Amino acid sequence: MSELILKGDLPSQASDIKNNEIRGTNGYFPIRAGDRNKKGMFDWGSVIGHVVKTSYRKILKIDKKELSEDEKALIEDQKKISPEEYLEIFKHRCKAIFLNKLDEEDFWPVLEDMYFKGEELYKISPQFLLFKLNKKNKGTAASERLSNVYTSLLADFIFEQRPKSTLNFLEQQLFQQLEQVMKSEKDTQNAINEAPYLPFMSRLFQQDLQFLGQRPKYMLSVLPEYLKLYGHLYASQFALNLRGWRAGEPTSKPNYFILDSERASDERTLVKNNGYKQIHSAFYSVFPYVSMNETLQSKENKQQPLWALAKNIAEYPGSATLLNNFAEAFKDRRDLDTILASSNDPLIALDDVLKLASAQFKRGETRHEINNDYVKTIQSELCGDFIQRRGRAGNVLVLNQDYLLLLTNLSIGEQPNLRFHELIKAFESRGVYFDKQSQQLLIEFYERIGNVERMSDSGDAVYVSKTV
Repeated sequence: MSELILKGDLPSQASDIKNNEIRGTNGYFPIRAGDRNKKGMFDWGSVIGHVVKTSYRKILKIDKKELSEDEKALIEDQKKISPEEYLEIFKHRCKAIFLNKLDEEDFWPVLEDMYFKGEELYKISPQFLLFKLNKKNKGTAASERLSNVYTSLLADFIFEQRPKSTLNFLEQQLFQQLEQVMKSEKDTQNAINEAPYLPFMSRLFQQDLQFLGQRPKYMLSVLPEYLKLYGHLYASQFALNLRGWRAGEPTSKPNYFILDSERASDERTLVKNNGYKQIHSAFYSVFPYVSMNETLQSKENKQQPLWALAKNIAEYPGSATLLNNFAEAFKDRRDLDTILASSNDPLIALDDVLKLASAQFKRGETRHEINNDYVKTIQSELCGDFIQRRGRAGNVLVLNQDYLLLLTNLSIGEQPNLRFHELIKAFESRGVYFDKQSQQLLIEFYERIGNVERMSDSGDAVYVSKTV
């Protein structure tokens, strides 16, 4: 029997019950109650830099003793070099190298315009994206929390071999200079003191990033969309699995999309009932459940998912007393009228606690608007690219052509092609489901772009190929 992970000093007096919160940069979810009504709160450039840092185990690091006097003059705070200053030092060194190699000094301003005054530098190789890490702009704390969600999904993943990039002479010189300011970092998990909530998604996220990593140019072209796609899929599957904590380790739950080119109708029950409508409802459990899950566990221990906590306390009948006492104190503190079972069964006692966690945010309660705004923030910041309003059908989940082709390439992976029904299963494993009407339109879309081979009219005899 493993050690009980329920907090031993769980509050049993109403006066000891504190406000709901999700702590620091952890907490399984990147949005906090204080983020309400913040638009564009994530700096995706910084998030991308974090993912590159984690997957390559690389950081920008320069020994200050190695800085020239000119380079020291570029640093405002001699104790710490900012990301912007790293880029300036890097540019200063590149200038010196090129002036030494080139016959004409006037050629440097041309190179500076080419690589340092736009985004071209970041299109050479993924490692250059480290320069975007934690730049001084909006949403630093929020971006760090979102970055930690991806770091948690990556777990121990690392690119073992440097992907093969085809670089021209100028790019090779730039990359060689990058290697001089880039150091290895062994541990990137220190800030993530939590076990994975969605192990199935973690495995797929790593598998798909490995596929992209073997194609650096393609990776660079789709990395923002890749992270936004998985950000949405994580948020949706996280919410859909929350209430099923009794079932154990999460699995992909049906969540229906349509293509953005097709019409939505109220008669399509799978799209209507098992798409936007269900995740919108499920999002209302995120803040109550996640904050309560943290309250029940000690900050000193590695945080466990709610489903793992349930499995753990089921082994300890005595944990029901702790939970029942806490539930009574919480009910009194929040002045709730929820009827409690007060059972000796730890899982029923945990269910009581979670009912209270949600009840405090019900319509009519003073905290209702807090959770209502929290849900709006999830939808705008993590799901905005995937929700459209379609007339009488209301809001639906959609995939546009760019996301669809990316998902198709990821799902086929290293295989030359997949049978259409196998491709649909691969979509579903990632949390993207299509009804029969959408599947037919999907085949027609693939035929139009020319990456499908039809052996017969049967879906089993339709093979779909990658576009990369």
